[in-house]
Amino acid sequence: MLKLLEKRRELINLIEEVTRDKGYFDVQDLVERTGLPRSTLQDWINRFVDEGCVEVIEERAGRRRALYARRRTRSLPTSACKRIFTTVDGDMAEIFHECRSEGCISFCEHMYARDNPRVRKSGMVLRQRVRIGVPLECADARASLCLEKVEAKDDVIYQHIRTYGGPAYSLTEMMEQADGVLEITYAPADSYVRGVIATEALTHVIIGVDDTDTPEHGATFALTLSLLDLLASLEGVHRIAHNVGFLYPGVPGITAGNAVSYVELGVKPELAGAIVDAAIEYVRAQTKSDNTGMAVKTGFRHCPALERFTQRARSGIVTVDEAVAVAEQCDVATHAITGRRGIIGAVAALGMVDCPEDTLMDVRKNIG
Repeated sequence: MLKLLEKRRELINLIEEVTRDKGYFDVQDLVERTGLPRSTLQDWINRFVDEGCVEVIEERAGRRRALYARRRTRSLPTSACKRIFTTVDGDMAEIFHECRSEGCISFCEHMYARDNPRVRKSGMVLRQRVRIGVPLECADARASLCLEKVEAKDDVIYQHIRTYGGPAYSLTEMMEQADGVLEITYAPADSYVRGVIATEALTHVIIGVDDTDTPEHGATFALTLSLLDLLASLEGVHRIAHNVGFLYPGVPGITAGNAVSYVELGVKPELAGAIVDAAIEYVRAQTKSDNTGMAVKTGFRHCPALERFTQRARSGIVTVDEAVAVAEQCDVATHAITGRRGIIGAVAALGMVDCPEDTLMDVRKNIG
């Protein structure tokens, strides 16, 4: 199913490109660009015509091929929806909507949070955690946007949403253009429009890094931000977030305020190992310190032991051995990039994931 949806998305993108260049396309245009059999491509075109996303602009007549064009009912040139993707951890999914508008993302946060307390903004990305297969009740029957349930099948996540008004317009005219969307189907239901958004089930990878600088050179936040830029430029990787948090400021030998950094990514499952290898290689090449450490966590579920360790690292001195022990307990991989000391901050950084910004910046606040 996943490969079928990916092929659909690939062909739609190709059809848009050819239509934009020529004003139309025919089956031979697709044959020349894909190398697929004519019969296979004609079946796809017929399906797109039936779905209404492709229109026939000239019927076939004799030896003359039929001409088609990508149907566009949308009058506005820009979609507010930039990216829609999903990560999975066991029976939980985290849905990410990246928006181009501060107003739109605030609206969606307000509407989704009515029915799900696990909704929050991370910059211009709206994050929503849900249990797969468990229906959500829409608290307000008149709400213009509601996530009804999330299903998983064949490595694809299906978001079932109910929309009305502006969100219905977004569903029918904008969301299909978002990066990460494999397919969108929708249909009127009473006064609402119900839709299903299909996205790939990605692996959630979190990388913590610490001790990359010296008093004269470098900064951990800058290195991890550049790491995120590098990894997110790779095919099959979605950037989620870059965050900075503080640990106990009384540790001897720190260069400034004892800040650590972590990055979050959504990754195709088969690429997760290669992404970690690339991160290790990059940090080793860029660090200015002889004590750089890295910690990697797969999945977004919290580990209470990790959070307790991070809390202790924010209020006093902890050891490398303690960091390694809790990492093993919580299935966190540790890497001594140029030394072991940085493993402490790298592991502690992973215990801060999901903390509010004001908590990250204030070691007096509990992270739990």
